[in-house]
Amino acid sequence: MDFEVIIGMEVHAQLSTQSKLFCSCPTGFRAKPNSQTCPVCLGMPGALPVLNKKAVELAIKAALGLNCQIRRRSIFARKNYFYPDLPKGYQISQYEEPLATNGFLEFSINGRTKQIRVRRVHLEEDAGKSIHRKGETLIDFNRCGVPLIEIVSEPDLSSPREACLYLARLRQLLQFLGVSSAEMEKGELRCEANLSLRPKGGSELGVRTEIKNLN
Repeated sequence: MDFEVIIGMEVHAQLSTQSKLFCSCPTGFRAKPNSQTCPVCLGMPGALPVLNKKAVELAIKAALGLNCQIRRRSIFARKNYFYPDLPKGYQISQYEEPLATNGFLEFSINGRTKQIRVRRVHLEEDAGKSIHRKGETLIDFNRCGVPLIEIVSEPDLSSPREACLYLARLRQLLQFLGVSSAEMEKGELRCEANLSLRPKGGSELGVRTEIKNLN
C-alpha cells in the first residue's frame, strides 16, 4: 500500500525586543549565565508580571503579515509542566483565546503556488536552558521570559520539501517585517513538526507524532 505524509508545523520565533515579555530584564545573547534575571522571570513569590507593549505590537505585525484575524480579546494562561529550567513550574502562554487566528502563508513549488493555512498566532514566554555535560546538568535562566510567538499551521504540508519551503518563506517574512531576527544558531527560530501517515488518497489523518525543537 502506498502512503502519503501529512505535516503540520508549530514554529516558535523570538521577538526582537530589548526586554523580556513580562519584566525589564534584557534579552541579549551570550550574556553571563543567570545575569539577566529578576524576581519576575524567576517566578519569585509576590512578583507581578507587566506585559511588554512592544512584544504585543510585533506579534500583531507578524499576524497581519500572515493574513490572520486579530482578536479584540485574548487571554494568557498557565501551561503547567515540570522541567528544571522552568522555575515557576508553568509557562505563561495563550490557549483558548489566542492573539490571532485564521491566516495563511503562500510559497511557490514546482511552478505553482501552495497555500498553507495558519490556525493561530499567540504570545508566550520562553523557558531557560539546560546544559548537560559529564553526568551533571547546569541551568541558565537568562532565556526565561524571553518573548516568543508561536505560529501553528494546519496539516496542509505534504512533503519534506514543502515543509522546508514553508519554513524558509516564514523566516523571510519575519525578518522582512522586523518582527524577529530569526537566527537559528541563537535559538531564535525553532519548530515542531507534527507528522502522520495515511493511505495515499485517503481523507482521515493517521496517528500524529510530534518531533520537537528542530531548526
